[in-house]
Amino acid sequence: MVEPPRVVEPPRVVEPAPLVEPAYVAAVHPAPAPAAAPPVARDEGPSIAASIGERARTILPSVARWLAIAAGSVAIAAGAWFGVSYLRRVMPALTTSRPAVDTAAPAREATTTTNLRTGGELRVKSTPEGARVILDGKERGVTPLTVTGLTTGTHEVMLTSSAGTVRRTIKIIVNEAVDVDESIFPGWVAVLAPFDVEISEDGRALRVDERDQIMLPPGIHDLRLRNASLNYTTVQHVEVKPGATTTVRVTPPSSTLTVTAAEPSEVWLDGQRIGETPLNAIAASLGSHEITVRRPGGAERRFSVTIGATPFTLNADASR
Repeated sequence: MVEPPRVVEPPRVVEPAPLVEPAYVAAVHPAPAPAAAPPVARDEGPSIAASIGERARTILPSVARWLAIAAGSVAIAAGAWFGVSYLRRVMPALTTSRPAVDTAAPAREATTTTNLRTGGELRVKSTPEGARVILDGKERGVTPLTVTGLTTGTHEVMLTSSAGTVRRTIKIIVNEAVDVDESIFPGWVAVLAPFDVEISEDGRALRVDERDQIMLPPGIHDLRLRNASLNYTTVQHVEVKPGATTTVRVTPPSSTLTVTAAEPSEVWLDGQRIGETPLNAIAASLGSHEITVRRPGGAERRFSVTIGATPFTLNADASR
């Protein structure tokens, strides 16, 4: 292809141009671009900022609640850790200083605790002091004495000293105290018998006073009552109480009476007709009696007899 011929233009006079920055300056520091015009606002619903704020208000309370729970859990775990560490330090010392306990101890301790919780208390005093206290047959000490942890119900208390013995029956109520305050001094025994008796105890004769009574220390006594002429002996078990009079009534068993005569005759005992002869083994009380035998013709014979423990036989035909 043939290049067209160039047209050469004549030189033009160029006026000096104003001083401008070299091209390299413009290249290094380009001129700032003109500010863009602000975009025209368009109604597109709630703004992004409002949406973020709403989400923050929804999330923040939940975050705060979970943070509080986490903080509480951390505090509990820290307390447990410190507690376990403390117990690990102190347990060896407690184990070393604690006395040895046998395997039966827990059962005994449980029983004692139950008694204290469900039982009561007994406080015992006496005049004079120093009397031995026997509770339900077991000696517990001397007065004044307090016994705790007693089971509820009735108990037998006995105070014994050189002055005598006193017995009492008490009732224990849960969580309450029972007071026993006894004066140990003598009492009296009055013996009522249909005939005279000799009184003794442990081989020692006892004499009655002007009131026909015997003074004895308080307590249990076994009195031996005897009438030699009646061949009668008995032992009476009696409890004497301080300052009180205990009455002993002697009721001997009956003996028997047999009356014989040559002919049928009426028989009267102490003024009361008891039958006709022959009378065989009729019951009669011990002691002195009057027997009357009345014959068919009206003749009478009177007999004063003493009927003892052995059977008694009367022959009305025998001479007086």
